[in-house]
Amino acid sequence: MQKTVRKLTLCRIDRHCFDATSLLKCRRTGVLALLLLLAQNVASSETQAWQSNSDITAAAESHLSEMTGATAGKTSVRASSLDPRLRLPLCDQPLESFMRRGAKIGARTIVGVRCPGSKPWKVYVPVDVIVTARVFTARRTLPRDHLLTDADLAVDERDVSRLVSGYISDKADLIGQRLKQQLIAGRMITPAMLQADRIVTRGQTVTLIAAGGGINISMTGKALMDGAINQRIRVENINSGRIVEGVVRSREHVEVLLPGADRFFNAKPKVSTKNADTTVSNNDR
Repeated sequence: MQKTVRKLTLCRIDRHCFDATSLLKCRRTGVLALLLLLAQNVASSETQAWQSNSDITAAAESHLSEMTGATAGKTSVRASSLDPRLRLPLCDQPLESFMRRGAKIGARTIVGVRCPGSKPWKVYVPVDVIVTARVFTARRTLPRDHLLTDADLAVDERDVSRLVSGYISDKADLIGQRLKQQLIAGRMITPAMLQADRIVTRGQTVTLIAAGGGINISMTGKALMDGAINQRIRVENINSGRIVEGVVRSREHVEVLLPGADRFFNAKPKVSTKNADTTVSNNDR
């Protein structure tokens, strides 16, 4: 074909080339030669073997799956599609995948894929790490300051890999919580949307309870701070005056967090110096 192109483009420059017929003939010959060159380039391009983009993304996904232990269950990986205009020579060696030094696995992780063959190349592939988990959503639209009950909650499987504020998987952590904002039906409930409902107020009389050594002990105490369910608060034993920490279990009960709970409850009561007997008998000498 190259010989044919050279032959077609050959036009002798003499006096006969400058008449109208010869000039038109040369122009047609040049156009034909150009078309033949374009056809040659297209044929050469079609015979060139290119690396499949799907092979590149598959290599990136496989690498990250091995690192994260991703399966078809709770965790999976999905590579972003590469630019269809990307053309890399077909690698004559198995593709190698890697991560840059210091890179961390996150919701979107960059994985490198390279060809170690005779025509080496390297490309970086964004890969999404998708983590699904059992979460709770609003069964219906709920107003602000609403106190959550079991009837308000629905269970769903959602992607939680990009949740900055986390998620709640235990229903017990939701019941009795108050909403900071209006919640649309179907929206996932996160810790940032909740505030604990205060069920114990400062100065309130509560029952202190403790269990240890097979013995259950209870005594009257006074809350020194407000408290929500399962929140730690400071409580004073009215009988002994001793101050300890306890966990709010209900509106009336606070569980004392004290290894020696028996010593706390059996402590000697406070005695005012005003009422104390300061006389000394002869028998005490």
